[in-house]
This record gives sequence, C-alpha cells and structure tokens, in this order.
Amino acid sequence: MALLTIDGVEMPTPSDLTVSHQDLTKDPMRNTNGLLITEFIARKVKLELSWKFLDAEQMSQILNAIDPFYFEVTYIDPKTNSPATKTFYKGDRKMPMLDFIDGTPRYKDVAFNVVER
Repeated sequence: MALLTIDGVEMPTPSDLTVSHQDLTKDPMRNTNGLLITEFIARKVKLELSWKFLDAEQMSQILNAIDPFYFEVTYIDPKTNSPATKTFYKGDRKMPMLDFIDGTPRYKDVAFNVVER
C-alpha cells in the first residue's frame, strides 16, 4: 500500500507527512468564571505534505491529482493506525525549482496542505 493516494492513484512518497486534527467551533467566548463556552461543529483533518526532491514527471503527477477543487485522499490515520479515505481541498502550493538541466526541471522542498472538506 502507498503512503498517500489521491483519487485512487499512488503518489510519490512524501518526505514529510503531518496529520493534524482540527476542532471547529462556533462563537467561542469565556464566561465570567473564565470557562470556555462554545458550540462544537466538527473535527476535521489537515495533512501537511512535503517532498524534498521531485522530478518533472512526479511534480506533474501530484499537481494534476490535486487539480480538482475536491479530491479523495487515502493516508494512514494515526488515531486508528489504518488507512483512511476522506475528501479534501488544497491550500497554497510551493514548488521551488532546484535546477533546469537539458530542458528538464527538478524541484526541491515542494510543500502544501490539504484540508478535509
């Protein structure tokens, strides 16, 4: 099994993959006793993904996979220690070019986040 698949397609293995669980709340405030009063809405997952080095073909594969606004991602969920598939959207993408040799680019320190819908 691949560490990361997008819409069923295996992606190059990320150099770093950080899973965050985010609790979404509505109108948080504190009462006069200092207690938090809020309405819990949902718990969502954010994946922070990065690759130290990618060739042009790998870079294209990843960018094409996340081109739709929403897409399915399968990753290892540390809470269940098993594969989880959820619908995500992407954040800003950072794609620094390492070099350009014989008309072919290579990329370094590629990074972006995906957040559960």
